[in-house]
Amino acid sequence: MTRLSSFLATAGLTVAILALPTKADALGPMDIEIAARGGVAAGPIPPLGFGIGGRGGVSILNLYAGIDVIDYLRTTSECGSCSSPPGATVMQSRTALLYGFEAGYNFKVSRVTIRPQLGLGNLRLSAWYGDPSASGVSNYVYFEPGVVGLVSFGALFVGADVGALLLPTGPDSAVTVHGQIGVTF
Repeated sequence: MTRLSSFLATAGLTVAILALPTKADALGPMDIEIAARGGVAAGPIPPLGFGIGGRGGVSILNLYAGIDVIDYLRTTSECGSCSSPPGATVMQSRTALLYGFEAGYNFKVSRVTIRPQLGLGNLRLSAWYGDPSASGVSNYVYFEPGVVGLVSFGALFVGADVGALLLPTGPDSAVTVHGQIGVTF
């Protein structure tokens, strides 16, 4: 009878362990995040308009490091100062590709993560004035201090970020606001 009891106790414990798996953290608490982003950049810079892109990164012990790419789609506006004949109005179009690194620190409360962060990278600004022959491409180093808020639903999360896009060697600065949706592994 004691053999049967020992066998049943061992089998029950084995089933309980296998039925309730826990996360294995060989390097400590580590999360990998991948997200799609969409939003706007507006401000004194010629407006960059709506952009779509993505980001990915790793959090280890609440320290976050990742990469970020966002393509600000074409914006078109009138440019009175760009025209060659005085008084004429020329249409100008712009696109921008922003890519770089970001680092921050996660503050977690239940399902909510607040992450102050700093982005650093390159902003490639392409502009066309009137006709394709009057075009130009410029690259600017950017700094983007900001804050991200994420709400997790298991492995999925949704969030928003707000930042100040600073171009030390370029035209002024901008405010960026994006929404995002992604997964955590």
